[in-house]
Amino acid sequence: MKDLNLGSRIIAVIVCLFIVFSPRLSAALTRGEFTALLFKELEYSVAAKPYLPPDVKNGHPFAKQIGSAARYGLIPKTAFDPDAELDRHGAVRLAISMMGWDFEVSLYESLNSLPDLAGTGDSVFFLAAEMNPPAPSALLIDGSTPLSDSGAASIIKWVANCRDFVSWNRVVSYGGTDFIIYRQGIARPGVPNVPSVGNPIGSQKNDPLYVAAIGMDMNYTDARVAWAVSLGSDRAALSDFVRVYEPIGAVNGGFFSNSHPIGSMVFDGHPAGRPLAGRSAIGWNNKNGTFVFGPGFARIGVKTPGGFVQFDRFNVPPQMNEASFYSAGMMIAAAGTALDALELAVKNGHVMEKREGAWGNHFLPDGGSLIVARGNSRALLENYNQGDPLTVSAEWDTRSFELCDHVIQAGPMLTRNGQRVADSETFKTDIIDKRHPRTIVGTDGSRLIWAVVDGRNSIHSLGATIDETRWLANALGLSTAVNLDGGGSSELIWRGIIANIPSDGKERPLPYAVLAMPKGASLERKSFEEAPPAYMDSAYESPSGGGGEAAPMDTYNPYMDD
Repeated sequence: MKDLNLGSRIIAVIVCLFIVFSPRLSAALTRGEFTALLFKELEYSVAAKPYLPPDVKNGHPFAKQIGSAARYGLIPKTAFDPDAELDRHGAVRLAISMMGWDFEVSLYESLNSLPDLAGTGDSVFFLAAEMNPPAPSALLIDGSTPLSDSGAASIIKWVANCRDFVSWNRVVSYGGTDFIIYRQGIARPGVPNVPSVGNPIGSQKNDPLYVAAIGMDMNYTDARVAWAVSLGSDRAALSDFVRVYEPIGAVNGGFFSNSHPIGSMVFDGHPAGRPLAGRSAIGWNNKNGTFVFGPGFARIGVKTPGGFVQFDRFNVPPQMNEASFYSAGMMIAAAGTALDALELAVKNGHVMEKREGAWGNHFLPDGGSLIVARGNSRALLENYNQGDPLTVSAEWDTRSFELCDHVIQAGPMLTRNGQRVADSETFKTDIIDKRHPRTIVGTDGSRLIWAVVDGRNSIHSLGATIDETRWLANALGLSTAVNLDGGGSSELIWRGIIANIPSDGKERPLPYAVLAMPKGASLERKSFEEAPPAYMDSAYESPSGGGGEAAPMDTYNPYMDD
């Protein structure tokens, strides 16, 4: 017993000496020290070429960890202040950044800037409290309090739990819309992007995944299509559409090639795209709130006494014996019309003007459309004259599309009546089986829901295969859903806030946008101001671990128009 007491006293003396002479326990942790602890706990590897912020020297004791975090896009490449002591707020903020959740903090701050949501409190602490698992509640008060050793240990333990699995879900409602956010996982810098088998939600791999969606109650909102031509360009950024029309929300739509939609397209009753066989579509009617999903092929044209004149092309010149349709609201004139073509300017179901391609001005009538025909197609339309009734009709494989004034064909179908659909609809395997950013649309039985899945970013969100997207559609409660365009085109804006990170690192110009408008609101140009999008902070521009692609056209497009 005497020897045991002596041993205890010796240990006590050693502990006291350690306390007295250890600078670690006599001062708060610095940003550099805490970054190194987080780096180790999250099991990150040192980057081959660390990027040192300007105020971090090569000889700094934590240069490798700080430089690697900057290289991966976990922290900004600007001044880092590595030797500054941390308070609670700074420690929680740094932990969130090191897990790859910087964008979520920015999004929370943007939501708090909205007038009806302002004043809800500290965005960092509120996000940390809503995450699952939540940060220690005792640390989410008095943010200016210096970080204690016990506080640092608590945050490290929380980060360790998040490393196993972490998620966040929030829904905010406004004007007949629900803005839905879901995020899970931690950053995976340098880790191969291997798709999961089955449901990615709650996956034990804890891969980073981000989904944003707008749920529309069609009793209070309309889904309208606006074209870039109304902004004076063939294509425009989604934020430009938002500044001009001031919708509640906006999202990209279906596939496109240059400024033309690929597949069936109808907007406000005007056909604008050549239907494709075997591809699914979404159709809706704003007046009665109907929405339809199904095969999107149709024969679109004019029934004449001599036979049916099918439109072979839309908004591009016809070849010999073909007829083309130029859509009201999308086109201004029919450039490149052949000299032997017949032109019929059509408005409100009547021929406004009949003219020859050789001397026609090729302009569409104000608020009307233009039919251009050559050869055999011309011969069938030759008997139409100014003032004659002329109806453009569509024979849809899915008859219910006849009730819709808007149709967008894309594919493949993801779910139907609550069941996942396995048909790839002739899309290539690199589109189906590789992880990409995705845009989808579906219904939960009452709402029309548009969603984007971010991808090609190992810090923020890896993306999803089509099979994983089917599971995500189920997780969003979508009984029926179809895949739309993806890749760098995938983007969603709600109340002026860019709610995702496009994979190009910047907005990709689009030929058209789908806008969530108040019920019955006219699609009138409100304003236009040149300004960079709100999310384009240097911290979010193509982090090196993201693998963002900047191709002018995404390989996601199934094929180019001939």
